[in-house]
Amino acid sequence: MTAPSAESGRHIPWESFDAGALPAAGRKIVGDTWLERMKQEHLAVGAFSLLAQELAQDGCDETVLSLVTRAANDEVRHTEVCRRMAVALLGKDAVPARVRGLPKVPVHAGASREARVLLHVVEMCCLSETLTGVYFTEMLARARQPTSRAVLESLLQDEIDHGRVGWAYLSWRAQGKRLDGLAEALPAMLDRTAGRALRSAERSPEDDGLMESYGWLARTSAMAALRRALRDVIVPGFETLGVDLSAARDAIDTFLG
Repeated sequence: MTAPSAESGRHIPWESFDAGALPAAGRKIVGDTWLERMKQEHLAVGAFSLLAQELAQDGCDETVLSLVTRAANDEVRHTEVCRRMAVALLGKDAVPARVRGLPKVPVHAGASREARVLLHVVEMCCLSETLTGVYFTEMLARARQPTSRAVLESLLQDEIDHGRVGWAYLSWRAQGKRLDGLAEALPAMLDRTAGRALRSAERSPEDDGLMESYGWLARTSAMAALRRALRDVIVPGFETLGVDLSAARDAIDTFLG
């Protein structure tokens, strides 16, 4: 059986990719980032598969269930796209042909089934995927190399959809006033998503723009994008839907600096 295209109808000009303008140190930094992203996208396959199972068990709008189910397949393609970027920068021998493993999903001990699926959707979609969408948007704005831009455009379209489905589900739950447990869980959820991403960004070097042209963000750019996602998208989204942020205010203020 022939494997499905990693591009899923979106043309990526791999044949024209040329990392020759990047010095070896720059290729290593940018390539390692794509290699790590490959691993994270693979873990997202398992995370969305779990969400689909939980949503099917608990019941939800068929459009939400369809999009979450499709998202698991999207992440398979994302893994392969990121792998090809890593190979183009690091060489085939430095990148595994495949990844294995499942994500460590918070168990939320003591939460009901209905509460647990809400917490998982909010953390995966409203937080993680929304942060990634804004992050990729900033990467695309700075990317100049044609293949890198095509890769980011391909990934970004799906990431935005993955975030939107979470907000749609949260809105549906909010209309029924079924948000039990969310306010209390938010500080830890924010730390695992925004906090972890900001701590990782702090370890990134700065750049004169050359590495960023290949699909990467330097420390200042990355931290600004993540804080903008939290300040301008995530917090207003929660406030609009009536999510209680009182327990999370200290964490939010800390992350926003």
